[in-house]
Amino acid sequence: MDINLPLSANIQATLNKVADGGLNLKINQVIDAKVVDTQIMLDTLTVKMNNKTINLQAQLPITLQADQTLTLQVVKLLPSPEFKIIAALLPNPDTPDQPQTPNMPLLKLVNVPAPANPPLNQNPNQLSQGQQLQATVVTVSGDKLTLQLQPANAAPGQQPLQLTLNTSQLVATNQNTSLPDAKLNPAALKPGMQVTLQLLDAGNSPKFSLTPASSANEQPIVEALKQLLPIQSSPAPLLNQLQQVMPHLQADASVAETLKQLAREILLTIPNKTQLNDPGELKQAVNQSGLFLEAKLLELLAGKSDLSLQDDFKLKLNKLIQQLNQELASQAHDKTRGNLELLKDSLQKAQGALAKLTLDQLNSLPKEESPKQAWSLELPFYHDQNADSVRIEIEQDKAGGGDNQQQNWAVSITITPPGLATIHCKVSCYDGSVNTRFWSEAADTVYKINDHLDYLKQQFEKNGLTAGFMEAHQGQPAQTDGSKPLITNLLNEKV
Repeated sequence: MDINLPLSANIQATLNKVADGGLNLKINQVIDAKVVDTQIMLDTLTVKMNNKTINLQAQLPITLQADQTLTLQVVKLLPSPEFKIIAALLPNPDTPDQPQTPNMPLLKLVNVPAPANPPLNQNPNQLSQGQQLQATVVTVSGDKLTLQLQPANAAPGQQPLQLTLNTSQLVATNQNTSLPDAKLNPAALKPGMQVTLQLLDAGNSPKFSLTPASSANEQPIVEALKQLLPIQSSPAPLLNQLQQVMPHLQADASVAETLKQLAREILLTIPNKTQLNDPGELKQAVNQSGLFLEAKLLELLAGKSDLSLQDDFKLKLNKLIQQLNQELASQAHDKTRGNLELLKDSLQKAQGALAKLTLDQLNSLPKEESPKQAWSLELPFYHDQNADSVRIEIEQDKAGGGDNQQQNWAVSITITPPGLATIHCKVSCYDGSVNTRFWSEAADTVYKINDHLDYLKQQFEKNGLTAGFMEAHQGQPAQTDGSKPLITNLLNEKV
């Protein structure tokens, strides 16, 4: 079966009906509709249009009544049709509170019926086996998947081509091997997602492999993870190293002053434990941790001038690595200079700290499948003249919306205090109450935490906070949606 897109006019007309569920809509078409029912809490209308009953959802709150007549104009067809209200007439035209149509929000079709599978194999110009097509997911309904095809040589003004397939005709593709791997999971596909189709079997019911475009987009991240995971390390070893080598560097006149000054600046910008007890200092430390460097650079490029990058930890790490490389290159040509091994060790620790910070940035990227945004970072600080670090994860519930979104948050902290086992703590705030959970693998550490929960409650109340539940458990906390790794299939377990 050899087909070259674009398809014939008859099949194209059939495919174009997919997006509107058989309503035969066209861009800028004006059409009459009648309100059958309204669901105010959901901003959803049930209307009758072209002898079909459909649901429309408003993008903003809307007040319409049953039996009200609407005149709509089609403003968008894909991925779901959208309508502009031209007129909204009440049953009695003289009603004084008739809505003002210019301020009406757009209405979006939310129940697209899945049409029958178009007969690809009946067209004389069929796909050749192995041929690939780029497509966009339009709808996923039960075992039906509707795709908008992207023909390579579409004529000007040609309507988009659409194709509906049964999920039994599709297999997923393993992004690590580029080979068919498993039965397609429809739940993994979302409207708007870019995919690549490849014809595997050109029978009466064609079989396709389907590869989400996100797999290709994730490839640079996979490559970065492969490089960074083996060398990552906490920033604490680097800071302790700089403290130890500073006297040697200062005494060596052959070492560049730029490197000495940069090392001093890095050590001076690290907060101590007392500073982290102050909310303002803690916020400043998180802001300058390097986690948001690229976001700040984008804001600067956009014209925001009140940002300062001077003390950003990632920026200083990059400068330090550059200066250490220059110093090593210089000393390699002068065998009389004696700090070569110290500089090499410092460079290795700086690269490990930068790798760890970059991994935290990757894991802090938004995840489409999670309703929460999480930021992960390892925050260095000084304690008793030595560098240490605390692991912090901040979660924001994106699903809350409005004022509720400001109130629902959680912070996870991992730290190993002197004389105690590692402690995991999660502090969450919901509806004004602060809830606290602790975990530790060591039973004696859990007992000590339980003995001091009353003191913690007093401290919360002293600072004007309402203490909710408090508890300590032996073990480790369960992994949350926000803390799941960005790439979950970096290793192929089937090898």
